Amino acid sequence: MASGKTTVGELLAKKTGLPFVDIDRAIENEQQKSISAIFSESGEAYFRELEQKKLSEFKTNAAVISTGGGIITTEATRTFLQQHPATIIYLKTSPVIFLARLKGDETRPLAKNQTPEEIEKLFQSREAHYEAVASFSIETDSLSPLEIVSEIQTQLS
Repeated sequence: MASGKTTVGELLAKKTGLPFVDIDRAIENEQQKSISAIFSESGEAYFRELEQKKLSEFKTNAAVISTGGGIITTEATRTFLQQHPATIIYLKTSPVIFLARLKGDETRPLAKNQTPEEIEKLFQSREAHYEAVASFSIETDSLSPLEIVSEIQTQLS
């Protein structure tokens, strides 16, 4: 969350000429409601099913795909990611930077009203999953979006 996935994804897509897909935006468009509303009305499990379904639509298409930060939390999604060859990049952001970037943002259902300690636990609970499926990771805390794209391109070459 708040690692710059959408911004970096859009920039990378432009540089590579590949189409860009933001899974969260695609779900919001399809469902005609915000991610927060989906969480509120139908719960996290339902939203994770929507993510998995939407991600599977792109399994054979070359594209730069931005996923939600919690997509990695379900076994089905982790299995899907491991079984379908793709370059998966983990944009790693520290909880401190995450909190600074999202100060006052009420649109993140799993980050609303969370203490820094709770955010730290959330990040820790996901990290091993990210590392298990990622082709490589990039620490984003001190990098601009363009610097992240440059690092991705270096890693890919």
